[in-house]
Amino acid sequence: MRRPLIALATLAMTAAAPSLAHADDLKIVDELRFGVYEHDASVFGHQKESGADIGNEVLFTSPSFLSVIWSPRPILGFLENTNGTTSQYYGGLTWTWNFATDVLRSDDAFYVEITEGPGFNGGKTNVTDPLEQQTRKSLGSHWLFREDLDIGYRLTPQWSIAFSYNHISNADLASRNEGLNNIGGRIGFKF
Repeated sequence: MRRPLIALATLAMTAAAPSLAHADDLKIVDELRFGVYEHDASVFGHQKESGADIGNEVLFTSPSFLSVIWSPRPILGFLENTNGTTSQYYGGLTWTWNFATDVLRSDDAFYVEITEGPGFNGGKTNVTDPLEQQTRKSLGSHWLFREDLDIGYRLTPQWSIAFSYNHISNADLASRNEGLNNIGGRIGFKF
């Protein structure tokens, strides 16, 4: 009884699986990333919140209709603050440009990357307590604009490392807009 089930399962997987020539056309997830960041770094702003942020990102294969804007990859990610202050959940589009290839080996590359999109945060929108104003930011809104700039090195076609800077703010669309910056590093695995 087991052999017919195995044969049937094998036949079903073979019929459902795409041919290797078209596997890239069906690839949805392009890259996974893991990073550690200094939370609310004092670059271009005043540091109030503390701790580290642990982050994960999923970058998807760029759909063909985005080719008119240089084929950015859609992204979803989060930064979880280890001190329980402002954590972020975000999406957007990521543009990657290699500016130097085959530098140290035949398949490496130095690259710069820009991500733009909306983000949702669990931080404070309007801190009124004088003591809490020393340790928490008034972000003005839970929905903010998020920008990210990376400078990285692709060690192999699959593995990369990057220095990353990201910023969230409401662009003065709310009465409070202290903004928040993170600086850190991350590793990526591309499928």
